[in-house]
Amino acid sequence: MSDSLNVSRRKFMIGGLATAVAAGAGLLTGCSAQAAAPQTPSASENWDAEADVVVVGFGCAGGGAAVSAAEAGASVLVLESLPIPGGTTRVSGGALWVPANPLQKKEGIPDSIEEGRQYIMKGNDGQVDEELIDAYLENGPQIVEFLMSKLNIEFKFGYPDYHPEWPGGKRLGRSISPSYNGKGSGEALMAALYDYALAKGVKFALNSHAKKLIKDDSGKITGVIAYQDSKEIRVKANKGVVLATGGFEWDKSLLKTYQRGPVDASVVFNPGSGGGIYGCGDGLRMAMEAGADLRNMNESWGLMVYLLPGWEDEVANYRQNAKDYKKSTWKTIIGDWFLWRGKPGTIVVNKEGKRFMNEACDYDTSAYPFYERDTFGENRWRNLPAFVIADSVQWGKYGIAGAKGDNVPDYITKADTLAELAQKLGIDAQGLEATVAEFNKYASQTPPTDPHFHRGESYFDRLASGDYAMAQADPENPACTLAPLAKGPYYGIQIHSGNCGTCGGARINAKAQVIDVHGNVIPGLYAAGNAAGLGGPGITYHGPGNPVAGGVIFGYLAGLDAAQKV
Repeated sequence: MSDSLNVSRRKFMIGGLATAVAAGAGLLTGCSAQAAAPQTPSASENWDAEADVVVVGFGCAGGGAAVSAAEAGASVLVLESLPIPGGTTRVSGGALWVPANPLQKKEGIPDSIEEGRQYIMKGNDGQVDEELIDAYLENGPQIVEFLMSKLNIEFKFGYPDYHPEWPGGKRLGRSISPSYNGKGSGEALMAALYDYALAKGVKFALNSHAKKLIKDDSGKITGVIAYQDSKEIRVKANKGVVLATGGFEWDKSLLKTYQRGPVDASVVFNPGSGGGIYGCGDGLRMAMEAGADLRNMNESWGLMVYLLPGWEDEVANYRQNAKDYKKSTWKTIIGDWFLWRGKPGTIVVNKEGKRFMNEACDYDTSAYPFYERDTFGENRWRNLPAFVIADSVQWGKYGIAGAKGDNVPDYITKADTLAELAQKLGIDAQGLEATVAEFNKYASQTPPTDPHFHRGESYFDRLASGDYAMAQADPENPACTLAPLAKGPYYGIQIHSGNCGTCGGARINAKAQVIDVHGNVIPGLYAAGNAAGLGGPGITYHGPGNPVAGGVIFGYLAGLDAAQKV
């Protein structure tokens, strides 16, 4: 195992950031077969390696756990399933969403823990353990300060809260984007965590896929069984094991069991990174086998995706080559990161030709309306599939799914009239024409309005989803996202439900300790990030960087508590 301990900083940085357009996708046909699951071992068996704290996975949660445990004086070993550390976080935007953070204080932007709590509570309808909200809010600012002062990460302000009009919401300051050593986004965050972990003596075992927890006769978790290049290794954890393995977005069986409805594609930020390739729910299964209670299992970080011709074959190729980031490419699944659906002159409709959502909302919120059930007629998901429709003005200026202008790719349907477009896409033509007429009546007003779905009323709609230049010039004008579909030809493409990671898992407390089905702490076991039943906390994605911040914060708390065990 010693040959794979640590990894050069140069190798860690290979690959760089993916563009949002070239987002990759998880293969939803179940995870590839691994070595046979071992039998439950005895705690007295020989060990191949040993550390005070064993961290399983090195994304944002594993990084937070590794540095806090090492900072507290514990020896730390990271078991990372990929050939390079960083996980999906490494190729994400890498922002942290933290109310009352030090950067806000420095710049004189008013915020408070109480306002943050008010905002988080609004979006959860009671579906969250309030101690997790308190832990997130009370520890977040101090952990950001730690990242700034000890790891030398610099931050700048990003986008507004996803719902800044809610009580306690903010237009600026809570989402902060990192830079470090000439790098930005998630690459900067993970490079800083990795460099600091190395400096504090953390060891890394790469290509090491954890499969089973080891417990002693008292029920305490004492170690992990993993496979390194198909060879079984047994790692002793003197003080604790932190599960930071990510979600289960790659496992079709788990998605079918726990998600609220069909998931056409689980998107990871960059197939070349290998990020998400082992998001098969192994951490979830290990926690369940240890007796963990579960939380938030029907939730995910939602996203709408475009599935272009050949996507199934390319997913299979990606799955085969994902461990080799030099071979993996991706072109045929595109996440709607750029919120094309929210640009002026665009709507989203179902097969009946009816709108069913605020097209300019954030991408997590956009996933919820898909799962409306028709309980009278065909007893189906009413809004699956759905379609993005645009007129020629929108197409020429903004486009859809990475395409615009004179060159219309085969995956975009073009027609001179709405009725012809509906016929080609399989949409009810009368329904679409009626919907566009109704939409145009209000979108043509000065200022334009959307009485049915309130598009353009939120500051987020206007600044993030609409025409950015228009929003900068007049941030209160909904015309930056609302305009009639008035001029043919018209363009359309089917859009699908998806996610960029599940966010349910083992139930944890404010110290990130895993709780069993009877409400008791499972000694020696922690979980953080998408492996934990944490969410944002809860069921709402509160703002850009919410998942990454939750991972870092609760990973940090897990590592710190484990390191302090006697």
